[in-house]
Amino acid sequence: MERIYEDVFQDAFDLEDHCRILAVPRSKGSLHITVSEAGNKEIDLEVMESTQLHLFIHNKADGKVVLHMKGKIMAGASARIALLDLEDQPFEFDQHIDLKEEGASIDNSTAQLVKSAFKKGNIEIRHEKAHTSGHMHNFAVLFDHAKYEMVANGNILKGAFDSASHQETRVLTLGKDHETKVIPLLLIDENDVKASHALTIGEPDENQLYYLQSRGLSKETALGLLSVGYFMPVIRQIENEDLREQLREEMERKVGIYGH
Repeated sequence: MERIYEDVFQDAFDLEDHCRILAVPRSKGSLHITVSEAGNKEIDLEVMESTQLHLFIHNKADGKVVLHMKGKIMAGASARIALLDLEDQPFEFDQHIDLKEEGASIDNSTAQLVKSAFKKGNIEIRHEKAHTSGHMHNFAVLFDHAKYEMVANGNILKGAFDSASHQETRVLTLGKDHETKVIPLLLIDENDVKASHALTIGEPDENQLYYLQSRGLSKETALGLLSVGYFMPVIRQIENEDLREQLREEMERKVGIYGH
C-alpha cells in the first residue's frame, strides 16, 4: 500500500501488512491509522520539507502485533506521532525516525495499558543535521503480572549542533508480580546541544488513593481514575471530537473506572 498526500489533507484507514506514506513538500494534514488485525506490520514514512504531519496510530487487534516503523523528516518539516494501545494482547513496537535535514522536528508519544500481555518498545530518534528537535513521551499503566519493556534512544550525531533531544517515560504500577524494564538512552556526539531524560516508575500516591476512597469510591474505581492521566495526553491528540470521546470512554472502562 502506498499513500501520497499533498496540500491540506485528512485521512483514516486500516493498516495492512505494509504501508508507505509520503507527505509532499509544503503540505499539512492528519492521518488516523487503525491496526485491526494481528501480525507483522510495517510503516515507511517520509515527511518532505516544510510539511506538517499529525499521525495517530490506534491498536485494536485481537492478537499479537509487531509494528515496525521507520521515517525520514526533511528540512523544516514537523511530525507529531502518537500510539494508543489498550488491548490485552502482546504488542511490540520498533520505531526509528531520522531527522535528515536542518529544522526537522518530531514529537512522539505512546500510551499503553499492560495487563497480562507483554508489551515491548524500542524507539530511536536520530539527529543527523543541526537545528533539529526530538521529543519522546512514553506512558504505561501496569496491572497484575504485567510485563513492560521500553528502550527510548535520543541519538545526536556529530555535526548536529544546536539540536534538542528530550524524553520522558512514566510507568504506573497498579498490581503485583509485574516486570518493568525501561532504558532511557542519550547518545550524543556533539557539544552544542540540549538533552534530557526523565523516568518514573511507581505505585499510586497513597494519599490520593485514600482521599478518593474516603469520598465513597471503590478501590478499583479510584485506581482507574489515577491512571487516566497516563492516557489522556495521547487521547487528546485525536482531532476528531467524537472519536476522541469514544476512545476516552473505552480507556476509562478498561482501567476500571466503571467497575468492570
